[in-house]
Amino acid sequence: MNNGGTAMIKHIFLDMDNTLLQSDGSISSETRTFLNGLDIPITLVSARAPLEMQFAIEELNLVDEQFSFNGGLIYKPSQNNQMEEIKSIPLETRDAVRIIKLVRKEFPSVSLCWYTKNEWFAERIDRGIEYETSITHQTPTLVNFDDFKTENTEMFKIMLISFDADVREKMVKAINALNIAEIATKSTGIEYYEITNAKAIKRNAIEYLKQRDQLKTNELAAFGDGENDIEMFKVVGHPIAMENATDEVKEYAEFVTDSNNANGIISGVQRLTQSK
Repeated sequence: MNNGGTAMIKHIFLDMDNTLLQSDGSISSETRTFLNGLDIPITLVSARAPLEMQFAIEELNLVDEQFSFNGGLIYKPSQNNQMEEIKSIPLETRDAVRIIKLVRKEFPSVSLCWYTKNEWFAERIDRGIEYETSITHQTPTLVNFDDFKTENTEMFKIMLISFDADVREKMVKAINALNIAEIATKSTGIEYYEITNAKAIKRNAIEYLKQRDQLKTNELAAFGDGENDIEMFKVVGHPIAMENATDEVKEYAEFVTDSNNANGIISGVQRLTQSK
């Protein structure tokens, strides 16, 4: 467990799903009001695409750098859903093509989709895509991958959704058998399997901002719930786990705050900023 002390917090990093967001995918009115009144820069650090983060950015009036695709894209939001790209780490096109072709051929029952900087693509609307749409309230652009122009198109994430555990296990083994060193994979629950560039991890994105702005470790706080937040916890002085986080994540936390459905961000920030 980290005991980071009581230094002034100069930047807060928030995971989105099951951390900032309630189980229904919304930000509670109490958390929204609290964060809007907080005089500390906030960065969302999420596996989501920018288009899936935009509603939270607008509700919280965020103007500082945001991290999407687990840090694969660092950008500053601007008006009219535009962005100022600061740093990007997309998948290697050849790697993305190999994975997508494998899944299409060998695992046709798996929901397959992929993301560029500004768009979400899928070949069909099926159960998995409908499920993701119910969470993010976004609709993918439908395209046959054979017709998708991969030249000069950066793909940041491949997302695979399967409700069949056996199929998912076989698919993961097949992808691992490709021996692609330049990819990072993330499992969420038993349905989701996400693939990004190996360098697109939350820790690296925070380190980039930390070095650029000459921030000290003890001046940084991060809130998270999942295994992909552990690396983020290691580079901040105040790692805070949600009550609904996994036991492994809690082991890396300075303390455990309330759950995502009980305004845990509020109680966590208050504990940090009011401690003496």
